[in-house]
Amino acid sequence: MILTKNIAMIVVAAITGFSPMGVMLVQDYLERQELASGEINKTVLLNHSLFTHADTWLQLVIPQLDVTVTAKKFLTIKFAAFQDSLKKLVKATDFNELPDSEMHTLLSHNLNETVTDYLADAKREGISSAFISNFNKWHKRVVDILVRAIEDNVHSVVHKSQNGKMYAILTAYDAALGATIDDVEKTLMETNGKPGGE
Repeated sequence: MILTKNIAMIVVAAITGFSPMGVMLVQDYLERQELASGEINKTVLLNHSLFTHADTWLQLVIPQLDVTVTAKKFLTIKFAAFQDSLKKLVKATDFNELPDSEMHTLLSHNLNETVTDYLADAKREGISSAFISNFNKWHKRVVDILVRAIEDNVHSVVHKSQNGKMYAILTAYDAALGATIDDVEKTLMETNGKPGGE
């Protein structure tokens, strides 16, 4: 997660002309200010790095990876699907109104539906079943960790609000998406013996 955030900071710095350290300090300061207030509202959730760095991943990071065209297409489909799905969910939901059981059911349904949709989109875009199957083998550990993080955060007594739980869950998603790149590279290494080339 830290590596993911640092890459995004460097890219944002390159675009804005600020130093990476300057961007990082401003981002961390703003996050601390918002979180220190004790109130995590919809605006804070929508300003989570999962959403604010979405274009950076899709337009700058993924296209520059040393992987196959197929892998880039797959990553783009997956990242866009999760970022869009979670953004719609956050916009449409008042998490503070949900009891733990409803929140867990909603998030589990959203995760399952997003996975089903992005895999269907990948197949429509010509990603082979063999590639998807090999990727799923490598990515299963990350998915298991994400599912556990959702459950643990929903039932956590540490957070002050349901929105606080959702903020932590978005952070877990952010880390899981970053791990997707490693798992795609492992898939390619197993298939081709190298991550790049077609």
